[in-house]
Amino acid sequence: MARKTKQEAAATREGILDAALACFHEHGVAGTSLAAIGERAGFSRGAVYWHFKNKTEVLEAMINRERVHFINRLRHAYARERSTPIEDLRSAMLISVGEIAHDQRLRDMMEIMLRNDLSAESLAMQQLQRDSVDEEMDIFCRALLRAQELGQLRDGVNINTLARILHACLVGVLYGAMLQPEHFDLEGDSRETMDAMLSYYVTPGVFTPGTAPLPLPTPDPAA
Repeated sequence: MARKTKQEAAATREGILDAALACFHEHGVAGTSLAAIGERAGFSRGAVYWHFKNKTEVLEAMINRERVHFINRLRHAYARERSTPIEDLRSAMLISVGEIAHDQRLRDMMEIMLRNDLSAESLAMQQLQRDSVDEEMDIFCRALLRAQELGQLRDGVNINTLARILHACLVGVLYGAMLQPEHFDLEGDSRETMDAMLSYYVTPGVFTPGTAPLPLPTPDPAA
């Protein structure tokens, strides 16, 4: 019975986050209340408060639920037991972009993150984004350091600079595709951009531009 109760609580939490995403996308963060989220999910306001203290917690949990898969994929790129950090880094980025391109829910979440207002929740989201960039940049640098140790980067490459460039290129294509989807091929443009940058900095033969991303281990939902 305890296991069933735990499973039901997890299902309720997921339902609240799904409803929050829909409400935030349709009405904005400032224009959405916890009561509205609960009504959309089919739960009482008390059920929402049992899982989340406030709207900021809901927003952060909604974003982190999806982001954890991207982070787990990125971490494979600096694993000592693997010897393909450049291909792993490239694959992690392209696989995640492909998911966004084909999953309306993920695109809706990206649009929510693009919007700005002066609400406490939006300010908290901006801080979450800054913290996320710090974490992602650390992973990029670890992966590139691993590549450097394996002789997969050209001589004189500054790892911190390359990490910033790769991250900026990825974010730029994603945001452009969210703002003006008619002008962007999200998957194609991301692949072309990543491959152009990597080809300039990476030792020839380390990866083949234009190829499909490598299969990576399935992210652990509990991670």
